Amino acid sequence: MQSQHIEFLELLNGQVQYVVPRWQRRYRWGEADIKRLVADLVTVADRGDGAAHYGGTLLTFPEPGAAGVVKTIRVVDGQQRLTTVSILLACIADYLGPDGECGDWTARLIRDDRLTNPGKPKQKRRKLRLQDGDEEEYRRVLDGDVAGSSAVAQAWRVARRLVRSHGAERLLKGLTAFRVVSIGLRESDDPQQIFESLNATGRPLTESEKVKNWLLMGLRDEQQQELYESHWLKIERVLQARDTTEPIDLFLRGLLRWRTGEIHGIDRVYEGLRRWAVGRGHAADRPALCRDLARLAALYGILTGTTGEHGDRDVERELRHLRAMGIDIHRPLTLRLLDDASGDVAGMTNAELTKILAGIATWTTRLWVADRATAGMNKAVVELAHAPGPRSGEDVAEYWHARIRRLRNTRVGVPNDQEVAEGIRTRKAYGGSASRSSFAVLCALMEAERPDEAPSRNRLTIEHVMPQKLTERWRRTLGDDAESIHGRHCDRLPNLTLSGDATNPSMASGTLDEKREVYRNSPIGMTRRIADEDDWDVGALERRAADLSRQVLDCWPWPDQGSAPPIDSAIRWRIHDGPWHTENTASQLVLNVAGALLSRDPDNAERLAGDSLSSNVHPATLYPPGRTAGALIMYAIPGHERFVLYPYDNRDACAERCRKMGDRCGVRVDVELDGANRLQPFWRFLKQHAGGVPGQVDSWRGPNQWTPRVNSLGDRIGIYVGDERHSVYIKAGESERSDERATRMRRYSRMIGEQMGDQELAANPEKHFKEGRTVPVQRRWSRDDEDEWPEAAQWIVEQSDRLRILAVAAVHDTDSGSATTPPT
Repeated sequence: MQSQHIEFLELLNGQVQYVVPRWQRRYRWGEADIKRLVADLVTVADRGDGAAHYGGTLLTFPEPGAAGVVKTIRVVDGQQRLTTVSILLACIADYLGPDGECGDWTARLIRDDRLTNPGKPKQKRRKLRLQDGDEEEYRRVLDGDVAGSSAVAQAWRVARRLVRSHGAERLLKGLTAFRVVSIGLRESDDPQQIFESLNATGRPLTESEKVKNWLLMGLRDEQQQELYESHWLKIERVLQARDTTEPIDLFLRGLLRWRTGEIHGIDRVYEGLRRWAVGRGHAADRPALCRDLARLAALYGILTGTTGEHGDRDVERELRHLRAMGIDIHRPLTLRLLDDASGDVAGMTNAELTKILAGIATWTTRLWVADRATAGMNKAVVELAHAPGPRSGEDVAEYWHARIRRLRNTRVGVPNDQEVAEGIRTRKAYGGSASRSSFAVLCALMEAERPDEAPSRNRLTIEHVMPQKLTERWRRTLGDDAESIHGRHCDRLPNLTLSGDATNPSMASGTLDEKREVYRNSPIGMTRRIADEDDWDVGALERRAADLSRQVLDCWPWPDQGSAPPIDSAIRWRIHDGPWHTENTASQLVLNVAGALLSRDPDNAERLAGDSLSSNVHPATLYPPGRTAGALIMYAIPGHERFVLYPYDNRDACAERCRKMGDRCGVRVDVELDGANRLQPFWRFLKQHAGGVPGQVDSWRGPNQWTPRVNSLGDRIGIYVGDERHSVYIKAGESERSDERATRMRRYSRMIGEQMGDQELAANPEKHFKEGRTVPVQRRWSRDDEDEWPEAAQWIVEQSDRLRILAVAAVHDTDSGSATTPPT
């Protein structure tokens, strides 16, 4: 290995061609990356002291060749900078014009000495040869055709604006001072090992890019070409991953979880796959490994729908529902089953595969409807996928259903009919990812009812019967308790239905009377039945919940109900420091806590009494159990049947209600929900092992937390810890929406993009601005894998601190009238 400090422009001098091998990733730099490089060049040019600017390392592998011909050099690391500088030079030449000059430079000199090898054969004419689609786009860019859509054409458009803005003289001066450490490898050097050990500038490789590098690096050029074109390009095509690597990252993660039985995070796919392949001997035959990956990617594409539909109509119906739900935890197991079926494992027929997939769809759908956390499925699914399958002659479908039934006494077992019915009544089913799952459930119910006459899904949308915004007309319809009824029921499944996309906007916030005729003429049975209700009140919502429960249980039946409560129950509670009690449902929680308080002191009945029907205890003589009180159905309190209450609400609201009942009775009621309980250890780990974030307290439990105010506007740092992602962001100090708040969040977000380009930013920034947040800085992980906790905790602390500095400096600069961008 030989290294030297060299001017970047000298790398392009002489008869030379840099070739980006097939195993390399494509050109990926975006506007922020290019602006950062140009800012460095302008800074060194304006400094005017003749000092050099070092831009990282260039790692190359020269190919042997005869003297006097163009020297070919493979680029191991540095193609992003080589490509960007070449595009900048082309834009400068274009800016100078055919006869333009800038000091010692002319457009012809740039093109003939730094971009091309004049007089050489077509394949050797350009000094930089990219791979695949990038090469064709790069060739067109040099020829003046910049109409393409790839990152190369986009880079040209960005570079052209920057050249016009800063001028050719400053940029050429900066480029002349631009240096790199050029490392040339010998044949005895291991390019992959050296490549991984270098901390080069630029964006880090994604996991699938590392896998591609490892599979192809070190092979003969023609063998690289063969494997790349025959197998890796097929993987990109079937997963629709030509312009992003995320689908391949996810495929490889699912495959690795299946093959190893371990929960690998998305950031550890390459490391895990390489270790597995070496340990199993697959690394010795990389062509065979490439073929197998391409074959499995095609199956994964059927699973996700990017390859097309499954050949069997019934199998495709189950896969389509799993796709539509948007809950992808099942994929390692489903991929294994598709592979088993394609290989005729244990004689699996399409009918048997359909039955197994229907079981997985039932499991997933019931968990979602019952409002159970699906994150816990990760471990169960991975263990199922990795375990040995059925023996020869064994009923394949029954084997897999029995394996799922064994989970009955865990928190990820298939919920029973009662839990499903309560989930339909109480879970939040609209907003965020819930909207997608609700749409999938409602569409599946529609198609099950009239499969041959159901409208196409792409013509439908979710319709709120009671509108999302409470109007005066709806206040009159709902009565004195309108605010409470609307708040509880608006986004629950009973208030949601399907309508054609052409009618939905026109119905908007109309009353049921105004919508009735449209509903009555709907081709969708569940929507037509709403028109039969006289009023849309709590009684109607209860009847709709019962109707939907019947349909859901018919559509996703699960005969194994099991009477034992989950070992790791979703809800537990206690009074003062007494023993913990577990409940399966939020309604049981409310009833049993009320019963315990009445048993503790009979006078608590008076303390828990009140006028509101929905939140107080009432005498059964006034409101008999099972009968309607106003629009609510009352239930007897266990052990105290002389009293009734209405127990239904979502889990968080029921937990808070129980705590308030304790306050009214002068005792402490502790309630722990499954999601908060599972998060508490991570928050504790964050504080103890990574120092925590400013203002962190020991009581942090839920997935969303906020620090104290960090600047004079009261803005805070928000932290979200999900099952497969965690993120940090700046949260506005004021709660009311305003144009000023959204503008400030946009300004912060622009700074985040400029200053934190090394991090992944969430999509749909406008949504975040309107809700008083910046675009979140996010990172993928698997919360169930505790090996990832140290790195995740450190990341949260570091990125939160960067956002805090940005929020403080941005406000300071605004107050002082400075236009500078805050440092990070």
